[in-house]
This record gives sequence, C-alpha cells and structure tokens, in this order.
Amino acid sequence: MKILFAASEIYPLIKTGGLADVAGSLPVALRKQGHDARMIMPAYNSILEKVAPIHNSTNLGNPFGVGDIILLESCIQSSDTPIYLVQCQTMYEREYGPYLDANGNDFDDNHLRFGILSWVSAMLSQYGALFGWQPDILHLNDWQTGFAAAYLASWKTNHIPVITTVHNLRYNGSFNMEKWSAMRLSSDLLSLHGMEFYGNFSGLKAGLVFADAITTVSPTYAKEILTPEYGDGLDGTLRSMKHKLHGVLNGVDYDQWSPQKDTHISKNYDIHSIEDKLDNKLALLRECGLPEDPTKPVFGVVSRLTEQKGLDLILEAIPEALNKGAVLVVLGSGDKALEQSYIDLSTQYPDQVHVRIGYDEAYSHRIQAGSDVFLIPSRFEPCGLTQLYALKYGTLPLVRKTGGLADTVFEEGEQANGFSFNDATVQSLQACLDRCMHAFSDLNHWRKLQHSAMSYDFSWEKTTKKWEELYSSLLR
Repeated sequence: MKILFAASEIYPLIKTGGLADVAGSLPVALRKQGHDARMIMPAYNSILEKVAPIHNSTNLGNPFGVGDIILLESCIQSSDTPIYLVQCQTMYEREYGPYLDANGNDFDDNHLRFGILSWVSAMLSQYGALFGWQPDILHLNDWQTGFAAAYLASWKTNHIPVITTVHNLRYNGSFNMEKWSAMRLSSDLLSLHGMEFYGNFSGLKAGLVFADAITTVSPTYAKEILTPEYGDGLDGTLRSMKHKLHGVLNGVDYDQWSPQKDTHISKNYDIHSIEDKLDNKLALLRECGLPEDPTKPVFGVVSRLTEQKGLDLILEAIPEALNKGAVLVVLGSGDKALEQSYIDLSTQYPDQVHVRIGYDEAYSHRIQAGSDVFLIPSRFEPCGLTQLYALKYGTLPLVRKTGGLADTVFEEGEQANGFSFNDATVQSLQACLDRCMHAFSDLNHWRKLQHSAMSYDFSWEKTTKKWEELYSSLLR
C-alpha cells in the first residue's frame, strides 16, 4: 500500500509533543513491512538543513496570494523515509516554534499556514500522478491537516480514502469566520454537519466529518471522547460517527527509547542487568546538583506544565512525599504560574527538588533512566508516550486511570507494572504516592514490578498490524 502521512511536526526534524514521535515512527514501521509510506510537513526554518539534499522541486503557484508554494522532495536520512516538504517563505520561515510567536501566542494566520499544508496534501492525494507518486491512503493527524479532508470534499470528485487520527481533541483548530475567505473552500461545507463549530470553523471537525475513518491513540480515549466530559464540544459529532471511530494504541520506537541502546544515558542496561540502572540514578542526581543517595526514591516529570497534565495536583500532593525523603526532578514548560510554582518548590526543597524550565530531548532520556518513578497524573490523556518509555526503562509509572494511561499501566494482579489512581484529586494522588513509597521500601517487590514493566512490548511492529488491517478495510 502507498500511504501519505500528513503532520505538522515530525521527529527528528521538529518536535513539540508526542505527535512528532508518532509521525516520525509509524511511517518508518510501515515501510519495514513493505509499504510505500511517505510523509508531508511544512518546510519550517532550518528543516532543509536536517534532511537529505532536495532531489525534486515543483512550483504549485500562488493560489492563496501569500507567495509561491513549492513542493520539495527529500528523505529523512536516519531512516531513508521519503518526505515532501511544503515550502512557502512567508508562511513557514519564521523564528520560534511551529505554532507560537515570541510571546507564546498562536500565529494569527495559523488557519492559512496549515490550510496550505492541507491543500498540498490534498493535491498530492488527488493529482499525485502529476508529481510521480499517487498514494492509496491519506492519513491526517490533528487539526493542522484536517482541512485536507475538506479540500477533497469541496472538489466533489472521487478521491482516495482518508483517515484522521486525533492525538488530542482539545486542540480543535477553531477560527473566526472572518478568516474563512482566505481558505479558498466551498461555503457549502459550513454547516452544523460540516466544518461549522459554535460559530467558527474548525480544522479538526473538518478532518472528522469528511474522513472515511477516525482513529484515536488509545481504545479508552476513543470511548471517553463520546462523552461531554471529554468530548470538548465534539462529542455529539463523534457519537453520530461512532461507526467509523477506532482506538489504536500508539507504539514506541525502541531504537530511540530503550535503555539498552540509549546513547544519552550514563550506562546502558536491560531487563537482565537492571541493577545498572542505579548508575543512571546517581548520574542524574549529580547532574541536578542533588545529594547522591540511592536509598531515596526519585520521582521524574517530563511534561507540559499544564492543568491537563495534572501538574497542579503534583504541587499540592508531593510535599508530603518530600517530607518523607522523596526526590523530585522536573523538566517542562507551559503555564507561567505553574512554572513559577515549581521554581518556588525547588527553592523550598533545594536538596530534594530540581526544576528545569524548557525542553531538552537528551535530558528527558536521562530522567527516564535515572528516576525510580515517573509521574503522569493527567486529567485526560489521549495516549501518553512517556509512560510507555518509562516501562521499558524500568521506571515505574504513577498515573491517573484515563485514556491511554488506563490501557497501559496496571497496579493490581499479574500484569502489575506501576501505580494508578482514579480521581483527579490531591487526596487520591497522595494515597497513590504513599502506596508507591511503601512498595519502594521492599526491594524484592520493586524488582518484580520493574521486570514486569520492562517485559511489556509496545513496539510499532505490533501496532502496525492494526493499521494494516484498517487501511486494507478502507481500500476494500
């Protein structure tokens, strides 16, 4: 099968979250199974420096009046995976991140920036023969590529099957109707059963309504988003399309996330040499300027600092654990008030809490390898990747039972591999922290849990089979 995988970010070229990891791994896994999977994303600043030399370039003109749109063909050197880069200087060659300006606000023209990405994805899907490659399936990801389904629908011709994967329903790409005319889309798509979303138009809703199949990144999240609590205003739309909704758990690229191969950590180890994990714990404490005491449990956090991720709950619950000797290492950025609160916590507990505001890919690996426990008390979590990484590193996840966390982390029975709690309250998190610290005091029990965690296989090789089945069913 020939699959075009459209995304706004792809690791290792650019990453702000889990979408990039998935977008950089699933096409590679599909290619290993013999499929011709290719990627498409914007040519942001410095992206061309990170790919192989461009071997083909096609000028698509200036249909949006913002400058020429050029389709560049290259490949990601680390995997030889073909990639199409959408070049439009006024839209993508900007400082800072792919979505936000220097002040942390959305670029005012994001509707057009990702409308253009979507338009090119649709063009390649519909008229690929003109470019030398015609996909069989168009696989969209989140709101930034959802407009592609609308372009295909607006052209009113037969087109290849479209799948939209929802990585996080809360980010729905909703824009004021004043911006509609810039999209060059047919107005008959603006209805309650189309792209209209509470008086605005939504890229994600376009991707849902006009797709042949919808997937989420875990089975539990696929059920949760059918309810008002988790549906973020789209639950009614999703319930009406329940027949085409599937939950497919994300996979992990164990070439990138395995303590046996990781080049970022102090000492490599695996399930048979788990005692060498201690070297990484001591190295992490040393890097953080904290006392190197192997008897104290280290709790790690790598996350966006937002209430969605439950980071406010940690602030209130963790002092009790700190007073019992626990250590906390945090890497992340987000809500400015939360950032300051974590900095204040590190000032209050200078020998037990270390906080780094920002993101550092290599450092995140060292936190995974050096921590004893990984904290993910999310209020909602479509899939979560960090708990999957943590399992492989023998770093026991402590999670709230929601979305993909509920599908992958278990506290009870033979499958126990971590710790979990139900209610998004400080009391429930504190009780779970207590159970965790009690378990840590029993080394034999802790080793048993670590071996269980490291035995789980969430590789893309397993997940790819489910994608193959879904693609095949659409083509039939």
